[in-house]
Amino acid sequence: MKQKLLLFGGTTEAREIAESGLPMICCVATEYGAEVLHEAPGLDVRTGRLDAAGMAALIREEEITVVADATHPYARAVTAEIKKACAETGADYMRIVRARTPLPENAAVVESCAEAARLLDECEERALVATGSKELDVFTKVHDYRERIFPRVLPSKDVIERCAALGFGPGQIIAMRGPFSAAMNVELLRMTGATVLVTKDGGATGGMPEKIEAARATGARLIVVGRAEEEGLTAREALLALRRRLGAARPPLFPMLTDIEKRKAVIAGGGRIALRRARTLAKCGAEVHIVAPEFAEGAEDEGFILHRKKWETSDGAGAFLIVAATDDRELNRRIGAEAKAAGVPVSVADAAEECSFYFPSLVTEGEAAASVSAGALSPKLTRRLADRLREVWPAWVAEEKAKLAEEGE
Repeated sequence: MKQKLLLFGGTTEAREIAESGLPMICCVATEYGAEVLHEAPGLDVRTGRLDAAGMAALIREEEITVVADATHPYARAVTAEIKKACAETGADYMRIVRARTPLPENAAVVESCAEAARLLDECEERALVATGSKELDVFTKVHDYRERIFPRVLPSKDVIERCAALGFGPGQIIAMRGPFSAAMNVELLRMTGATVLVTKDGGATGGMPEKIEAARATGARLIVVGRAEEEGLTAREALLALRRRLGAARPPLFPMLTDIEKRKAVIAGGGRIALRRARTLAKCGAEVHIVAPEFAEGAEDEGFILHRKKWETSDGAGAFLIVAATDDRELNRRIGAEAKAAGVPVSVADAAEECSFYFPSLVTEGEAAASVSAGALSPKLTRRLADRLREVWPAWVAEEKAKLAEEGE
């Protein structure tokens, strides 16, 4: 069955997927969202808000098989409608998430804009409110809001009219389109006299680091409307998963060869796949640790450092790289997420999209090595190519070394 993709969102993540060249229909709620998505081959952009029924109708009409939800992290109602439509139609659902931002210790984290407004109502300070226009009405409950609250919103006619209808005057409304630098945020705080900055955690692509820096530079209090943890894939991870699903091509991977001699490599899992990975790493000189309750036959005779136990996060301490190769899908996912959060390269054996590096199919003869890859799209093609290369590689290496010896090299 031919796979068809439907993408929701006018976010930076949606743009990254849309610009990949994959054929898809992309749904955005507003014209601004459509502007975020640059024209790309095979991209069919539909503008307008849809409820679950409208989404389900579109899925059926276009015979969609997979739906990618790249809507804003705070668009919870939209995500709920997309999930409902997928459940109704049987289309596969994929959530594309945005990493949360590490916040300074003195930031006040609240659960909603209404709670942020209550905090402002309890003080007399001016506030720059950068939470968007949808929930701006709750800030009208702050006493003296016409003198104290300065909303920063998109410069669209509808949004500005909504702000005015809520009682915000021309001197309060800051209608600008980002991205905003830290210096611009500092200038807006000083221009308005605001000593409080209210924001949602839009992550790096939403300018959160620049807002934090501006608050630090001016001494402004930071109130952050938090968001719940979401399970899903980053845009880059999702793009690989979609390419595999749709059978689409991609640029080749860059084989970043590095020296791992005597460096600690940790493998979670003791099965056949883990053992193959361990042998490859050992061949390259790594100090290989294997963590598992049980080990495949032969593992105890090959010089690996074995830890007969269940995996714990601390087992990855000091590792140059980690391989998650257990038979537990959830554990592999957790190991991958924790390694990436710690900045440790990780290969997840049963989910290429969760890897920060792809374990190579290595062909060696002495120090001469070649790494074979099919772009993380087809493990079977990778194995076949590597097997064919292994048949000739030793002879090629020997032949070329002999030639070099004759030439006096």
